[in-house]
Amino acid sequence: MSTLNNSLPRPGRAITFFLLLCCLLTLFGCAGLTEEPEKRELSEQFYENLLNAFNARDYNLVKTGLDKVNEAGIADKRTRYLEAMIALIENDPDKAVIKLKDALVMDPGYGDAHNTLGTIYMQQKKFALAETEFLRAGSNPLYQTPEKAYHNLGNLYQLQDKNLQAQGCYNRAISFNKDYFPSHYELSRLYFATDRLILAREEIDKAQEISPGHPGVWLQIGKIEEAGGKKDKAVAAFEHVLKLAPGGTFADQATKELNRINNSY
Repeated sequence: MSTLNNSLPRPGRAITFFLLLCCLLTLFGCAGLTEEPEKRELSEQFYENLLNAFNARDYNLVKTGLDKVNEAGIADKRTRYLEAMIALIENDPDKAVIKLKDALVMDPGYGDAHNTLGTIYMQQKKFALAETEFLRAGSNPLYQTPEKAYHNLGNLYQLQDKNLQAQGCYNRAISFNKDYFPSHYELSRLYFATDRLILAREEIDKAQEISPGHPGVWLQIGKIEEAGGKKDKAVAAFEHVLKLAPGGTFADQATKELNRINNSY
């Protein structure tokens, strides 16, 4: 936690802290203290500063702000959701589930909460519960990013070897957002695993257009090229993975593929 905070540029953190502090002073000003706790509402500026601090990975500052919100007796689904995200970062999924359920009591149709709750259940292998949460998120017409829920539902089905259902979910996600990279990428991997090389190539080409610098794209291209008998192009793709990401999982996989191809000559 401290490593993340210390890695931030000091001026940026100082500005974020100053803005959040100003909002805290507003929140606990004389006017605010005269209100009944149940009538207090979270200001949009305060929430935006909390969100900015979270996106900057200044989690200690976020926790300070959330503590002040709770001390003021303010109940807001968005701060409950941020508390859940902090709990997940701190590897406490049980606490995250509690906070997400609190948010859903305030707004039963809160799509982000349903979607995140589904991902926790999926990791815990509570597949039926996960499916319910993803469907609740994706089917809510007010949820602004239903592609995320349907993509996660596709992942859930793949974990259960339900490839046809997974394919349908990835395509559903793309129907909501044609440039949704994760679903194009996973569709290509699914088609490749089921020996549908033409479809696999079509989807990875779409993924490449969206994110040409993603090492996973080039790893997948290499696999498709080799499966199609084009070893030179496969080698070039795997080598490009190493240029894009010299270390990490993708590089390890690309190195393994290159060694296997070289040993097969």
